[in-house]
Amino acid sequence: MIMFDRAWKMLQEIDASERKKAFDAIVELLAASEDEGMLQLRDDLLTFEDDILDDSEDPIKTLLG
Repeated sequence: MIMFDRAWKMLQEIDASERKKAFDAIVELLAASEDEGMLQLRDDLLTFEDDILDDSEDPIKTLLG
């Protein structure tokens, strides 16, 4: 099963200009599932959509970088 943190990490690795398309495609695929775990993952991703799609620099990484 795909884990939330792994999905988030994979999305963060995608260029910001393409991240929204990838996010939407993942959410659409998960929505078509009948598996409760996949539907929960979709809901979790939607809950944190703004954070996932935020392309600003992570302040902690900036300080440590």
